[in-house]
Amino acid sequence: MKIRSPSDFWCGVIFLAIGIAFAVLAQEYRFGTAARMGPGYFPTLLGGLLAVLGLSLSVPAFVFEGEGFPRLHWRPLLAILAGIVAFALLLDPLGFLIAAAALLILGGFADPDLRPLESLGLAVFLIAFSTGLFVLLLGLPLHLLPNL
Repeated sequence: MKIRSPSDFWCGVIFLAIGIAFAVLAQEYRFGTAARMGPGYFPTLLGGLLAVLGLSLSVPAFVFEGEGFPRLHWRPLLAILAGIVAFALLLDPLGFLIAAAALLILGGFADPDLRPLESLGLAVFLIAFSTGLFVLLLGLPLHLLPNL
């Protein structure tokens, strides 16, 4: 059998694997009945639906022509991952402002067309917006600067 639509096939396989994993892991919880649902009922049902969705995507990939699997671009993947890791590592010791700046500057390297000045301006705007939203409006107790 030849896979005619690799992108649909692999998307379906990923959905199928995640659905099966959810359904299997949910078996550790009491299932219950439809009238009295236990804590394992919804994850099992959701995992089953996700597995069916995965099958509905991957099986037709053997019949219908589709796009090939796109080439994996490492630069955006690594830049975004580095930004998230930097944010996680810098948030506690250096505070929200510096951690968010590191996240946004490193994440800006994902787009080769983004100039450094644009990345800096975007970082300043998003830091001001998120500080206003989370600290001022929502009142979250984030420490903004390093603890000295």
